[in-house]
Amino acid sequence: MLDQVLSGPLPQARIRVLQGENSEDGRRGDKQIVAISMCTYTCPDFATLDACVDALKASDDKLRARPDAMMLWDWQDSDVVFDTPENPRAAGGTVRLGVAWYDKEFFLERGDAGFSRMHKVIYDQIGVPQDRITIEHFLAADQAVFTGLDNVPSSPGALTAGAAL
Repeated sequence: MLDQVLSGPLPQARIRVLQGENSEDGRRGDKQIVAISMCTYTCPDFATLDACVDALKASDDKLRARPDAMMLWDWQDSDVVFDTPENPRAAGGTVRLGVAWYDKEFFLERGDAGFSRMHKVIYDQIGVPQDRITIEHFLAADQAVFTGLDNVPSSPGALTAGAAL
């Protein structure tokens, strides 16, 4: 798939390889995001990078075939950042993707699926080293209201003072 994407002008440090629910009109529907996972897969060479993108595309095709009632999560936009943008095929790069979770209970049960035995086997087949994979989770606020500058803390330290971990 990367060969098709790279047919445009170079160099490009980052390219979109998959359009996700956050930028495709109507894909999310009326679902509300309860959490987002940000995933990075650092690939040692172009062949691994290409295999990773192909696996992601195949997974997206399967996901889209599900009935809407089973869509408890979805991909967000996915990008590739090349290690050598001037010659992308000469080295590897990083696949960056997001996962939008729509059901809190499902997220709590399956949020660690990216490191499940099945996914580890897939990563091994693709060639992505386990120690080069990161997945960070962010819970959505139940409600957040931001208004004018009168609510801005006076110092950067005040932004985290009193934050519950």
